[in-house]
Amino acid sequence: MPGHFNHDIISALNNAAVKLFWEKKDLRRMLNIAGVDAALIAAQDWTAYKYHIVGPIIDHLNLTPEGIGPLRRILQETLLYKDAKHLLRYTDGQDRRRDAEEALATLRALVEAHNEARATAEDEAESRRLRVEESRKQARFNERLEQLKADYMRLVIASDEQARGIALEALLDELFLLFELAPHSSFRRKGEQIDGSFRMDGEHYLVEAKWTALPSNLGDLRDLDGAVGSSLDNTLGLFISINGFTPDAPEGYVQGHRPRLFCMDGSDLYLVLDQRIDLAELLGRKKDSAAQRRKIFVPAGDIIAGRI
Repeated sequence: MPGHFNHDIISALNNAAVKLFWEKKDLRRMLNIAGVDAALIAAQDWTAYKYHIVGPIIDHLNLTPEGIGPLRRILQETLLYKDAKHLLRYTDGQDRRRDAEEALATLRALVEAHNEARATAEDEAESRRLRVEESRKQARFNERLEQLKADYMRLVIASDEQARGIALEALLDELFLLFELAPHSSFRRKGEQIDGSFRMDGEHYLVEAKWTALPSNLGDLRDLDGAVGSSLDNTLGLFISINGFTPDAPEGYVQGHRPRLFCMDGSDLYLVLDQRIDLAELLGRKKDSAAQRRKIFVPAGDIIAGRI
């Protein structure tokens, strides 16, 4: 197997350990603290030069799978030294200190470069993993959106209008969930039937969804407006009418009235399902249009084409 560390680091570690731990007893104590196997320590000729003692130990640790732990601890114990002042008590202490500190500086620089390269490699690996994960998520997202589009197209040709309306609510709930808009299914309040709700950018939205033969009219919009008005201040409304709205409905709603809702039709919904525009982006653009221009219904096609 390749070594845990490259040749330069191993050579620098040998040199630093020999020069920092001047007494053999200090070297042996350090190896014991680092957790080196006692049999490996005892197998060395402790009457030989320190280079011939520590070299075989470090080489063995570097080339065996179980050696990585003790080897890292030897590095740690060696690099704990900030200087080599402890060598000044010996004859030629200044020279010994200088040599040890030079060896220590060389080792430290090599280890830092190794750690930086390793961190960069790990960052790149993590980045690749995240890209793959994001790609898989996007693939699952696209697949689910395609399924919802197919469900919608089946509803378009369905003959049972009542069943179609119920299925539309379920489809919208799945769509809002897919776009992480925290949807809630239909619920009833006193005197009101709310088809659903969702949350976006800290605001709550009540949803009215209609799929009737005729376009939704001004009275329908005012019914949802009443439900919004009886809710908390940060509540708005989204009216989805698959077959659109009567000409007077959007204009009549905003006459002398601050808009509290905006609208989607079947074409808007299809363009979202067809991945032509992001649902959250579409809702945000529609909300801005209602707030800034008092237009509660702007077609998604116009937004995509840049006409809005």
